[in-house]
Amino acid sequence: MANSEHLQLFRDPQQWEAWRLRFPDIVPDLRASDISSFDHMDGRNVQQVDWSEADLSYMDLADVNFERGIFTHAFLNSAQLCNASFAFADMRQVDLSFASCREVNMSYANLQEACLANTKMGYAQLRAADLQKTYLRKADMRFADLRGATLAGARACELLLVGANVAGADLTGADLKGADIRRVNILETQSGHDLTQIHLSYTNLNELNLRGAVMREMDLQKVSFQRTDLRGADLRGANLTAAIFDQTMIAGALLDGALLNWDMITRSDDLLTLHTMPKWWLATNPRQRWRDIQKWNEGETGS
Repeated sequence: MANSEHLQLFRDPQQWEAWRLRFPDIVPDLRASDISSFDHMDGRNVQQVDWSEADLSYMDLADVNFERGIFTHAFLNSAQLCNASFAFADMRQVDLSFASCREVNMSYANLQEACLANTKMGYAQLRAADLQKTYLRKADMRFADLRGATLAGARACELLLVGANVAGADLTGADLKGADIRRVNILETQSGHDLTQIHLSYTNLNELNLRGAVMREMDLQKVSFQRTDLRGADLRGANLTAAIFDQTMIAGALLDGALLNWDMITRSDDLLTLHTMPKWWLATNPRQRWRDIQKWNEGETGS
């Protein structure tokens, strides 16, 4: 529970500011407090505050500086956090679902096992952030800075990662089923050219440079490789059933034992192109196709 004296001080912005200036080394204890009725912070100094298990859901916290704060098990769902800063914050198991976090700064933050389902994080700063085992289903991280971030074991189905910078990021064991990672240099991740530890079935890999990538025996069902560079890639034994090819470059690619629908593919000048796009692809957008992924997973579980 929150320290009652600290909570009382927080309710008066002037007293709060005077107290924080007088005792800068004290970490205010606002654990498990419900301040959602405040709507905003009124310019209070809230750096390095303990918000563990506190309810800040639905609040307008845009531009607020929460650096080095403690948010373990806190509720920030549906909050407005655009341009806010959580740099170096402890955000383990925080609930950020449906929050608006465009251009938020979470560099070096610990977000292990946090829930970011449907969170809007376009252009977010997540450099060296710890996102291990984070739940990112349907999160929007377009053009985010994820350099050096750890996403090992992240559950990121249908993640929008278009244009993100993932240089040096750890994606080991990340589940990216149905994700859209166009314009992402996935070969710059910590794994380099070895993509075998990343789950990529149903993923949009259009126009990516995957030259020399190692995807041996991977499940690449229904992956879209339109205008993708797969020259010299190792796809031996990979499952490419119903994969989408359109002007896909494959010169020097290793395809021994790979499962492809060759009767539907034209190979010309080391380019692969489907004769016709499948109806399921033309009729649905990437997010609608998530239903197909769910049905496929349910079928696997039931078998």
